[in-house]
Parts: sequence; structure tokens; C-alpha cells
Amino acid sequence: MVHKEGRRWGATVVARLRWGRQLRAARKDVATHRGQAEADADPRYRLALTRSLRELGELLAKVDRPAEGLPHVEEAVAICRPLADVELARHRALLSECLGTLGELLTTLVRPAAAQAARDEALALKKEPGEIVASYRDLAEANPDRRPALSAALYYHAAWLKDHDRRAEALPLLEESIALRREPVEAGAEPLLRRIALARSLCLLGELLGQLDRPADGLPYVEEAVALGRDRAAADADPRRGIGLALFLRGLVRLLLQLDRPEEALPFARETVDRWRRVSEAHADDRRYRAGLALSLHTLGEILAKLDRPAEGLPFAQEAVDLHRACVGLLGSHHLAGALHTLGEVLTALDRPAEAQAARDEATALEGTAPEAP
Repeated sequence: MVHKEGRRWGATVVARLRWGRQLRAARKDVATHRGQAEADADPRYRLALTRSLRELGELLAKVDRPAEGLPHVEEAVAICRPLADVELARHRALLSECLGTLGELLTTLVRPAAAQAARDEALALKKEPGEIVASYRDLAEANPDRRPALSAALYYHAAWLKDHDRRAEALPLLEESIALRREPVEAGAEPLLRRIALARSLCLLGELLGQLDRPADGLPYVEEAVALGRDRAAADADPRRGIGLALFLRGLVRLLLQLDRPEEALPFARETVDRWRRVSEAHADDRRYRAGLALSLHTLGEILAKLDRPAEGLPFAQEAVDLHRACVGLLGSHHLAGALHTLGEVLTALDRPAEAQAARDEATALEGTAPEAP
């Protein structure tokens, strides 16, 4: 009997030591990620802090200290929610996990109404886009502070419809999302994240109108998105803050080309290249930035060819091909084929027929055999 009690006591001591080590490690992670998030506004640091806070809260619940764990998980939700309000598609899984953990802690602490609300929202985030909109519409009607979440859900549903070739159905959702996002922007509440969210909605609406053969209708929306993106890029020296602006500029260039206004599109295409080049040089280890540069170079080469300036367009068209080769795993062979076709057109205009034919032959071969982009 004494031996059994001794073994149980020993096991308890070992377990406590193990939990103690895990808690110390979790607290250290929180401190590290908090320092990074305070020093750098990049969302990835806030996301890391969100995850570490949630993990610390879960550990405290496992050692029967739910009241101590609750503020950490509440903070995790508070950090993740505004990020999801901007980009629900990317952050909804993490927000759902944090809300689920919050619901468990609140249940343990015998706060059933708050626990149920957290669990319901966590579950709603796992549903289809239309159901997410319906859930957040109910929340926004009960609490106007949840309107940003509704606008994010509307944007998410609209993007889903666009991806499923249901563009016309997406238009009213985007218009409602924009109306909701304008209110806090004009009121000055959380200006940075809300302006980013508004700019994305405006740009997507403009692009959709262009795809529905209404480029003139779409142009003012994308121009407004570009103006908002400039404010964002000017407020931070980190070149990554200009990526959003580069994407909005790309949408503007497309609409201007669709309206047969290549001369007006040219300076925006040049700026797009400059912004992608800045970020790709500053973060040379990240191929995603080189992929963005490749696409923008291709567009610039196309525009210069269209404006009968092939000698000026050649270096951009050639660099685009080189980068597309390096990034084929990210962009797909069909983008490389498009860049080769543009290079062929430029070389033809420069009276270099053999090189032009080689580029066209390679493009044709890729189109006939290559799989689609991932």
C-alpha cells in the first residue's frame, strides 16, 4: 500500500513538473511573440501571438486554472478578429479555433450564455459562405459593433462566387460590404485595417465589373482602392506594405487596357513593377514576391509592345520569361507560355524572326502539354 501511494505521489510530482515546463515554455512564447508584434506591424507576428495565447489558455485549463487562462484566450480572439474582418478567407480557421477554446473555458467557468455564443460563432465559421453571411447578419443586427464581421463575410462570399463563375451574383454582396466598410472608415475607427478592407472590396468590385464587360463602371472603384492603397504604403517604410497597392494598380491597369487606354496604363504598370521589385529585392528568399514581379513585368512588356515601343519593352519581356521559369511551380506553365508569346511579339517587331519563332514554339509546346497552375 505504501509503495502504491509512493508511486502515485511520484507520478503526481512528475506530471506537475511536466506541466510546469510546458507552462513556462508557453509563457516564453507569448512574451517573444508579443515583442515581435509590438515591434513590427506585419500580421504574421500578431497571428503568432494569437496562437501562443490560445495555447497558453488551453494549458492553464488542463491544469485546472481556467480563470487564469480566460484572459489569454480572450486576447487571442481580440487580436484575431480584426484580422479576420479584413481577410476572412485566410484567418477564419484560426478565429474559429480561438472561439472554440473560449467556449470551453467559459463553460468550465459556468458562463453558459457567453460560452454558447462563442461556440455558435466558431461553428458558423466552418460553414458554407452563404451560411456565414446569414450568421453574421444576425450578429450585426443584434450588435452594430459586429458589422465589420458581416462585411468580411460578404466579401468572402463574393470572392467565392467569383471563383465559381457566378460574378453577377457577387455584385450586390460587394456593394453591401463596401457600404458597411465605409461607415467605420469615415468615422475614423480602426482606420488602418478598415481602409485595407474597404480597398480590397472596392478593387474586387471593379475587377468583377470589368469581367462582366463593364470596365468603365469598374474604373472609379479601382481608382479609389489605389488611392487608399497609397495612403497605406506611404504610412510604412516596409516595402511589403506596398503589395496591396501593387495589386490594386494591377487591377487598374487591366481596366485601362480593357478600355483601350494603354498610354494611361503605362505609368501605373511601371509603378507596379517598381513596387514588386522593391519587395522582391528586400526579401529575396521569398519566391512569392518574385512571382508578383514576373506578372507585372509581363504586363509592362505587353503595354510597351502595344504602344509600338518594342526596344524598350524587350528587357522587361525577357526578364518576365526568366522569372516565370524560376516561379513556374507557383504560377503555372500557362503564365510562362503567355510571357513567351509576348516575348515573341516583341522580337518579331524588332526583326529577330528566329528568336521570335523559338519563343512561340516553346509557348505552343507548353500550352499543349503543361498542366494548369496549382
